[in-house]
Amino acid sequence: MQTKTTTALAVAVVVGLAVAAAALVLGPDHITPSDERTGDEALAARLAEHAESGHRNIAAFTVAGDEVTFAGLGADEHTEFEIGSVTKTFTAQILINQIEAGRVTLDTTVGEIIDAGDAAVADVTLRELADHTSGLPRLGGSNGIITSVVTSLTGANPYEGTSPEDVIDDALTASLSGRGEFDYSNLGVALLGQLLAVEADTTYGHLLDEQILEPLGMTDTYLMETGTVPADAPRGLLTTGRVAQPWETDGYGPTGGLRSTPADMARWARFLLDSGVPEITWGEGPDGSHSHNGGTYGYSSTLIVDPEQQRAVFTVGDTMHDVDAVADHLWKEQ
Repeated sequence: MQTKTTTALAVAVVVGLAVAAAALVLGPDHITPSDERTGDEALAARLAEHAESGHRNIAAFTVAGDEVTFAGLGADEHTEFEIGSVTKTFTAQILINQIEAGRVTLDTTVGEIIDAGDAAVADVTLRELADHTSGLPRLGGSNGIITSVVTSLTGANPYEGTSPEDVIDDALTASLSGRGEFDYSNLGVALLGQLLAVEADTTYGHLLDEQILEPLGMTDTYLMETGTVPADAPRGLLTTGRVAQPWETDGYGPTGGLRSTPADMARWARFLLDSGVPEITWGEGPDGSHSHNGGTYGYSSTLIVDPEQQRAVFTVGDTMHDVDAVADHLWKEQ
C-alpha cells in the first residue's frame, strides 16, 4: 500500500542508517509488545497476533459504518501518542478549506503569498507542495542530514528551535531537484502550512484549532509548539530503547507536529468518511482506500479510510517500529 512507500521515503531512508548504527553499538532490539489488553477483546486479540518485537504499547480502532471499535496493548483510546506525518492530512484539509473559502487555489504560487523574489521556489504551486512534487529537499538547511543522524542516535528533537521564518527562509534559499516528480518533502508541507497561515494573517496553530480541532471536538489533540508538551506526557522509544524527546517545533508543525489519542482520531476519521478525502497528500491503495502514515523518533502511526465503503482503521504505537503491517492486517480482516 502507499503507506509503506511513504514510510520508506519519510522515515527509513533518512534515519535508517543511523538507527542501524545505534543498534550495532547499543545492542539488539529487546522491546516487546505489552501483555496488557484493553477495549474490545476480539480486536485486542488481533493486535496481539500481529504485533511483533519492536512494538511496545499499541492502540487501534476500526470503523465500519456507524460502529467504532477500540482496543489496545498497554494503551487505550485515551492514550496520547505523536501521530507524525498523519498531521499532513490535517494540513491538506486546511488547504481545501481555504480553497473553498476563495482565499487560494491549488495553482496559487509561493510568490503570490510571500515576497519570493527570484528564488527557485517562487513559482511552485500549493498543489506541488501538498503532493511532494515541488522539487524541494526533504528538509531545509536548518534541519539537515547531520542533525537527523545525530538526533536519531540520541533521541533529541531534530526540529527544536525551528521557527516558521526558518522554514520560509530555508525554502527561499533551497535549490529544486526533480520538480514534477514525487519526492517526499517535509520542508514542502511545512512551507505549505506556514504559507496558509501568512495568507490568512494568523498562525498555523490557530487555523488548525479554528477549522478542525475545535469544530470536531478533538479536545485531546494539540500541536507540539515549543514548550507545550507536559513533562509527564507519554514518551516514545527509539529502536534501541532510548527515550525520545517530543518533536516540539514552531516551524515544522504542519508536517508532523500533532499529538492525539485514538478517541480523537476516530473523530477525524468520521469527518473524512462523511466529507470525503482530499485528492492531494493522501496515498491511494489498489482497493480505492486512502492512507497516510507517520513516524517520529518515538512513535509510528497509520490511518486508512475509505468513504465509499464507510470503513477506517487507525493503528499507533509508541516506538519507532512501524505499525503499517498491523494496520494492513486489521484492514484486510475487517
